[in-house]
Amino acid sequence: MKKHLLLFVAVLLCATLHAQTGEQQLNSEYQAAIREFIQQDIANRQRTMQRRAEQLLIALPNEQKLYDETYISIRTALVDATAEDGAPELNYVFDISYNCRHLEGYTDDYPLGVFDYDSSNSVRAICNLTKTFIEGILDDIFRPSKRVSIRIFSTTDGVELSRTIPYDGSYGNFRYMPVTFNNEHLRISVDTNGITNNCQLAYIRAQSVRSFLQSQVRNLARTVNDYSYITRSYSDTGAFYRRSSIELTVHDAFRETIDAMAAEKVLNDDYVDFNIPQTASSYDNAYVLIIANQDYDHRFLPSVPFAANDGDILRKYFVRALGVPERQVKVLHNASRQTILDEGIHWLTDIAQAVATHEGDQTTSHANFFVYFAGHGFTDFDDNTYLVPNNLRLDGIKALGGKRKCGRKKNTINEPTAYDIALSRKDAALFAKQCIALDSLCSMLKGKGKRETYPVSRLTVIVDASFDGHQRNGASMLRADRPVVKDPKAKKAKRKANKSSDAIVLLAAAHDKTAYSFDAQHHGFLTYFLLKEIKGLASTSNLDSYTYQDIYEAVERKLNKESALQNRWQEITGYVDGKNASDWRLLHIR
Repeated sequence: MKKHLLLFVAVLLCATLHAQTGEQQLNSEYQAAIREFIQQDIANRQRTMQRRAEQLLIALPNEQKLYDETYISIRTALVDATAEDGAPELNYVFDISYNCRHLEGYTDDYPLGVFDYDSSNSVRAICNLTKTFIEGILDDIFRPSKRVSIRIFSTTDGVELSRTIPYDGSYGNFRYMPVTFNNEHLRISVDTNGITNNCQLAYIRAQSVRSFLQSQVRNLARTVNDYSYITRSYSDTGAFYRRSSIELTVHDAFRETIDAMAAEKVLNDDYVDFNIPQTASSYDNAYVLIIANQDYDHRFLPSVPFAANDGDILRKYFVRALGVPERQVKVLHNASRQTILDEGIHWLTDIAQAVATHEGDQTTSHANFFVYFAGHGFTDFDDNTYLVPNNLRLDGIKALGGKRKCGRKKNTINEPTAYDIALSRKDAALFAKQCIALDSLCSMLKGKGKRETYPVSRLTVIVDASFDGHQRNGASMLRADRPVVKDPKAKKAKRKANKSSDAIVLLAAAHDKTAYSFDAQHHGFLTYFLLKEIKGLASTSNLDSYTYQDIYEAVERKLNKESALQNRWQEITGYVDGKNASDWRLLHIR
């Protein structure tokens, strides 16, 4: 016993780890695809900006023309970094600079001792190009409230100042400001007393560029900016050592893009088991009973593929996507008839009584019930439908005792699922007696059973099961040996007249049709497409605006197409009677 228990725990842990690994792997694939898209996008933008820069430079007025030996370079990059709070972030770097080849008599750099950006054709060009690109091609990256680190590089040549350069404080007066000068971290002061050394001169050149960015670039007025200054004085002399360049880093630049693309991928992917959306609102008056019967004890009742997964994932959707409190969702696996009644139906009816309010003779319900069943179904000779529980005692049914011929061959214990086991009227009645009639279940939950109950506000029943004697894979099983109906409309009218509750019932297939599984997704067809629809609506915050009819029609359309493609044609069906018969199409799932 202990060995079996340890084995069970190991299997459970492996299954949990597999699910987590699957989701992590899927999300990793999403992130890789999104990153590749962003990389391609910024590479395209860089090419566009470089081409645009060449066009704009050609169009400059004559007095602002750059010499043919001046090259403007634009570099962009994606950089992985860590935010101040320790969270990873993906930063965007925009770097614009220029290079002048020295030819005697020509220069596009600062004149000797001059610091205003407008005095250098090259610096003026890169400032204006920065403005053009940030306000245009990069507008969606430099979003409002983004944190932007701006580094301005500014240099002087090796000519020592022989006189004080006048400075009128146009860019501010500075006292002990931090600066990196010739790779050393210094503090610098500059005021209207003038500029007396190259460190001050390079610093003020950087301040002139900062002044332009602050006053002229619209986007930077909406971002949170952190400026730093990298200055240098070369040992060599010449105008081509007097220049400035700009580097801007947008922190967490693509958060909105990543979130939007990830949400779109989650919305459009084929997986429902992973990335289940989380609602911020609570569905406090909903109570959910999920019965997932995958493994049956009797040898003539084969396993129902993926029924357990149907129930477990559906529970997550009720809790996460619909906001039902976790304690208000109960899952029963491989449940017997008595377990379904005692731990399921009676649990719900007790809740209905507990949350109802009374005023005189009036009882007001405050509970919405959802009941889901995945497992085997059965239809008797009168076309009544049943849910097949576990732990059935079928010894009295002759067709299952191996003494009569069933289908084309005699039943054998070793291959019980290979035959079409047709039950006589008597056998079918004995079998149905141990099952739970769908009508009876609805009646018990609507206050019409033998046990004292209270009415509920709404009852929704979803059944992912075949009633026609076939399994989810299409193989035959046991069925009632019913005669062919000559007047299907009359039978349908009779069945509808027998409905004794006002529940909203959704069935994976009609009483004489097969409900299949979507093997690639490890779910029954109905369950999968229902979860897919809820996931899509919850991911886009549209769930509350959709009615039962909206969801039904969407599930029906998508299920029909996929089942046809797989050569497993399936049609969902449902019915509504009582007070909801006329207005169910207007009701919302939440």
